[in-house]
Amino acid sequence: MQGDYHRRKFKDGEIIFSEGDRAGEAFLVNSGQVRIHKTENGRILEIDIIGRGKIFGEMGVISDMNRMASANAVGETHVISCERNELLRRIDELHEDRRDALRFLIVYCQEFLPFELMDERPENDETQHRDEIAFNLVRESNKPDALDGLDAFLTSLYKVLIGYTERRLPPDFKS
Repeated sequence: MQGDYHRRKFKDGEIIFSEGDRAGEAFLVNSGQVRIHKTENGRILEIDIIGRGKIFGEMGVISDMNRMASANAVGETHVISCERNELLRRIDELHEDRRDALRFLIVYCQEFLPFELMDERPENDETQHRDEIAFNLVRESNKPDALDGLDAFLTSLYKVLIGYTERRLPPDFKS
């Protein structure tokens, strides 16, 4: 990958970022693995193990918020990182359709919790319209050329946002 992506290497167990840190960059795993975990009631809870080709730390960066979990290298781990401003610049430079799709997915994921976690979901024409757009983007993401024109970092970001979007859609959109 070119441009302002940064290559970084972490030793086994090394902290990549800690819960509560300001989110300044997102990461794509090139090799190795990353353990995502958080502390809850004094106990460490493992959330996920992220492997090659997967992105992590993206929501804190695109939402411009503090880290909600910690990340540590599992074994020697090589990542590509991208700072918030660079990520937003790269999105802005995409073809209009790709740019608008990514921007929509980011906002949709920021505004809606996963469906099963919502106490009450707004039921109005605007929400219905946004769900329809989200559903169509999810469906379109399965087409062979869906991610053409995106580099590996943005491809991984798009895929994870599609996954988040699927969890936010009401059940009647999933059939």
